[in-house]
Amino acid sequence: MTTFQLGPFQVGPETMWLGAHGLFMLVILAGLALLFGALWGGRPADARLVAALRVVSLLTLLALVALTVSGLVPDVAFDKGTALSGTLQNGFGTFRAQVSDDNLGAFTGPLLFDVMEHVSLVVPGLALLLCFWIWHHGRRVVEDAAVRRTALWLVAVIGFWVLAIGNIGLYLTKVLTFPYVR
Repeated sequence: MTTFQLGPFQVGPETMWLGAHGLFMLVILAGLALLFGALWGGRPADARLVAALRVVSLLTLLALVALTVSGLVPDVAFDKGTALSGTLQNGFGTFRAQVSDDNLGAFTGPLLFDVMEHVSLVVPGLALLLCFWIWHHGRRVVEDAAVRRTALWLVAVIGFWVLAIGNIGLYLTKVLTFPYVR
């Protein structure tokens, strides 16, 4: 797929992948917020609530897998020797960025990419565990305090890791890689 013009913006395939990546991030955070709120409420579970919990947990799991894939595909664009350069001019002066996979933030970039890749394989596993927990326990996930507490902890841990990885990704794409696209 080639680059095309979308209004005043020039959009390429990697930009579209990163846009989808951001959309999946929002879907995940909304799904986790819904799960946490429904579980925290602790009302007696009816069939509709249990069905909604199951659907939201499954959609959150699928969105996490899609988030992982949509984040890995644009990384392939960083082939050996690919350089991204640009000039940022603001009140602090003019800054020139020459970025490649060899010098991406010198040490910080590769380290953060490795952290993101390793954790992005753990978080979908936690989401799979949460999805299984909700599907397996059904009504007990709302009514039984121990089962609900476990589900709430899983939601909190997944949410923490998604936000942590999301902030690392923002730092990599907005500060280290594309500092002129703010």
